[in-house]
Amino acid sequence: MTYTWIKRWLAGALAAVMLFAICPQQPASASNFTDISGHWAESYINKAVNLGLFSGTTPTTFSPDANMTRAMFVTVLAKYSKEDIQQYTTSQFRDVPADAWYAHAVAWAYSGGTSEKQFSPDSAITREQMATLIVRFANYQRFALPRVRSGKTFSDKSQTADYSLDATYTLYRSGIINGTSSKTFSPTGKATRAQCAVIFCQYDSARKDTSSEDRQVRLVNHRGYNLEAPENTMPAYALSVRKGYDYVETDVQFTKDNVPVLIHDTTIDRTSNGSGKVADLTYGQLQNFDFSYKSNSSDRWAGYEGTKIATFEEFISFCSRNHLHPYIEMKISMTKSQVKTLYNLVKQYNMQYDVTWISFYQSDLLYMKKNDAVAPLCLLTNNVNSSAINHAQDLKNGKNSVTIGANTNSLTVSQRATLLRKNIALCVWTVDALSPVVQYANTSAEAVTTDNITPSDVYDDN
Repeated sequence: MTYTWIKRWLAGALAAVMLFAICPQQPASASNFTDISGHWAESYINKAVNLGLFSGTTPTTFSPDANMTRAMFVTVLAKYSKEDIQQYTTSQFRDVPADAWYAHAVAWAYSGGTSEKQFSPDSAITREQMATLIVRFANYQRFALPRVRSGKTFSDKSQTADYSLDATYTLYRSGIINGTSSKTFSPTGKATRAQCAVIFCQYDSARKDTSSEDRQVRLVNHRGYNLEAPENTMPAYALSVRKGYDYVETDVQFTKDNVPVLIHDTTIDRTSNGSGKVADLTYGQLQNFDFSYKSNSSDRWAGYEGTKIATFEEFISFCSRNHLHPYIEMKISMTKSQVKTLYNLVKQYNMQYDVTWISFYQSDLLYMKKNDAVAPLCLLTNNVNSSAINHAQDLKNGKNSVTIGANTNSLTVSQRATLLRKNIALCVWTVDALSPVVQYANTSAEAVTTDNITPSDVYDDN
């Protein structure tokens, strides 16, 4: 583990965060502690001590209700990670002596402090800061936190910093942390040693638990499994099933004779051996072309020669038979009649409650809402700005589910916090590396669209 990599998982957080507590000089034997008998967290304290994470504040006391400190927290994290931290040293912090018991842990965890020259090792951690670091630590371990209950934003979310709001939501949803009441999280409240022992025990239990599918983020396979088969074709969606996806994404456009077909581009030039606009060609004419091409007329998918363009009806029928939930992108600005055609085909296969309609065009989604007041809608955007948020709000009717589908290249922590404050759900696209997929799984995002990361990639090694 390199020093640079360790800096990544805590970068941007520790400068603002306060951390847990441990006093490592004292022996770790829960049976010695005289101040935990009958305490609400007694069993968790015993477990945390037995895991080797916590020691006492004296040989006979644990001080369960004392606050935790930054220095003490990084020591707990280092112990839990089982990293060899002796190789790491720190010299830039004036308030971290080289011979301090926490010096190696501070150097292992982060290269900065509360200022350029200060680490503030004796400062206490707040609940929001604790949540942020636990989520960052999960990302560092490539551990996709379970989704054991519905996420919620508490009534005191206005008091929660932008950098931590998503983390408090995510950690609550995982079941690892609770609110201080049914309505409040108390983000700036201090975390005690007992509370931190509980958090680490809950985290450890989650790490050892095998998540069932209903506790996982929605991984949406982008255009089918297009790394091994032609995109947006039936062979690609057959591969999606074999790869273990429950959710798939497709692009829909209409031919000249008003047949809905699966294709991303407005022309067939890139993905077939033909040329021309989809809207200028009849379905019969499209049948004359080979759609086994990757990105140009000389680059084909071996073994898939002769693949035909798929109709939307073929796709919906396949999803129905294979219990797939499709994310259907209406790729162009459509007429009311065209949107109605798509909806009627979905309804014909009794799939109207098992699809999500997505589009960059609010008008497409407004037309779909008129067809079905409870149809799940997702407004795609390259920038989560006030205009996109207002358009999403306009799609709500009090009955339906409305989501913003954001491009991860421009999505910020502050934007995620804004969506949480406005009660707008989030989906993200397109993420094609394991670590970023796990990081987005550990946010408020309901779904992550990906070309190649499978559910087993994310969850089987947990």
